[in-house]
Amino acid sequence: MSAPARKLQFSPTMVVPTVFCGLVLVGGLCALGPWRSVTSSARRPATIIFDAGLSPVHEKLPAGWTNDQCGSCHKPEYQQWKESRHYASATNHNFQIECLDPNGGRMQFCINCHAPMNPGHDLFPTTEPPGLDASFQQQPAWLTEGVDCITCHVRDGTVLATTVSDKGRQAHPMRLTPELASAEFCGSCHQFAFKSFQLPDSFFGTLQQASMEEFLEFRQHTGLDLKCQNCHMPDGDHLMPGGYHLVMLQQAVDLDLAASWGEKPGLLQVTVDLTASEVGHRVPGGEHFRFLELETTVTDAEGNTVAVEPPEGSDREGPRQLGQLPHVERLQRHLHNKRGMRVQTDDRLRPEQTTTYKYFVQIPQGNDAEALTVHAEVRYHLMSADKARLFGHGLEDVRTVIREATVRPE
Repeated sequence: MSAPARKLQFSPTMVVPTVFCGLVLVGGLCALGPWRSVTSSARRPATIIFDAGLSPVHEKLPAGWTNDQCGSCHKPEYQQWKESRHYASATNHNFQIECLDPNGGRMQFCINCHAPMNPGHDLFPTTEPPGLDASFQQQPAWLTEGVDCITCHVRDGTVLATTVSDKGRQAHPMRLTPELASAEFCGSCHQFAFKSFQLPDSFFGTLQQASMEEFLEFRQHTGLDLKCQNCHMPDGDHLMPGGYHLVMLQQAVDLDLAASWGEKPGLLQVTVDLTASEVGHRVPGGEHFRFLELETTVTDAEGNTVAVEPPEGSDREGPRQLGQLPHVERLQRHLHNKRGMRVQTDDRLRPEQTTTYKYFVQIPQGNDAEALTVHAEVRYHLMSADKARLFGHGLEDVRTVIREATVRPE
């Protein structure tokens, strides 16, 4: 036979002291909370590292501090910045079109990255900024000056620099900040993930830009202790060239082309080597919609593309037999949007590594073998055809030839 259930009983002498002590404890914590917040914020200086667009730079500037004032002393750096993509980051045509696009833009996150001095420090990153259209019409200074001097070099009313001089201290408060010269400083803006409306205060999942991850991969592979600034800020140049600068694109890719006749009559073997050199990330880097095209073709004495014979079969382990010219390879970080963004394939060039393409081309009889030439060219695309149409660009506006070579078969 089971024991009878016991009923819990509370006497008034137990309840009153317990409730009183609980109220005192809760009240003390509530009173302590604001003081902890105040003392905590007083102890901690503002961080120099960005948070990948989750929030803008919230800096209460001393009276009279402007980018123009910076330029009055730092004239070369100021002029370089005025000609840079950072200066035009929030006012360039492409960004304005995409940021105002109702099908994907219109998020505070976009403004936080492209105009970090914006006033939306109390907004979630996936919130639509109030007065967004009006801002692009009225062009306030925080928008027109993009990623500016203050964004990178001022925190807590103090100028941050990698070197501090007596002359600088006389002009304004200064703080030695070696983080400015680190790869992590660049990566805190140039690496970020896709956003979720279900998690508006954080990012997760596939990286939209993976610059820092790729750079760490490069350093591990090569053993070189380099930083982003070695290439993108040589000698402190604040122009900071990148994917829009032809010279930098050309130095990032080497192209070697060879062609020879095989034992079978009319069978031409073509070998193309692409090497990513003098670059610390995969090529192309930056946004996932950038890509390279490698076009290979054979032409006759008049410059006409040769019509080749269809392949009879292909050895998977050997060179690919081409049935049509010109032949185009596309090198890109391919994403698909099934159940969230995922990397499907990534066949971009890895830094300091060579990718080799081998082809067989069957030239029909009747062609003058000695008059044939083989041509290969590498084209850099800033964006996909869909993006180009969105921005109102023609194909030639968003692609450029960065390497090419021509040889006669041996």
